[in-house]
Amino acid sequence: MAPFVQMHIVNKRKDLTLEEAVQHSDGLAVLGFFIEAPGSSKSSSHSDTAPTSTESTGSNMEAWKKLTHYLSAIKNISSEVEVTEEIAIDDLLGNVNRESYFRYSGSLTTPLCNEAVVWTVFKETVKVDHDLMAMFPTNAGYHDVFRPRQSLHSRKVYTTAAATVPGPVLFSLLLSCLCALFA
Repeated sequence: MAPFVQMHIVNKRKDLTLEEAVQHSDGLAVLGFFIEAPGSSKSSSHSDTAPTSTESTGSNMEAWKKLTHYLSAIKNISSEVEVTEEIAIDDLLGNVNRESYFRYSGSLTTPLCNEAVVWTVFKETVKVDHDLMAMFPTNAGYHDVFRPRQSLHSRKVYTTAAATVPGPVLFSLLLSCLCALFA
């Protein structure tokens, strides 16, 4: 399987403090996007005849270059970086179909793993140049980070009606992702 990176956009309910949000089953919402290099997998929603260059997928590589520029300044979990350039989420995501996703109630992926998150994981991958993707593990010092498959327990996973990628491939990828999120 081609290497993937996953980006999480974490949102807190505005009527709660962070301390309160982690105590509510819907205190946080996470938007999860898989990121892969163009042409690295047939699991994307693009057909074999679709162009595979980064510019054709709609992701703005200049936005990704701006974002990755700050990575070398992040040395550990307590590092702080002042981002002085405007980086729009829309530019990072490009034309990813945001109407095609999986949704479930789950937990944070870091200890204490509070059951406080409504997860939305998008089916279509964001295409990012391989060299830019490689900067994340290179600068963070993490390589081949994954968790073994975890049980879904009694969780229900909901999805939008129209799948944009082949079902069996995506289902396998989703299971791997979901299992990696839960302890």
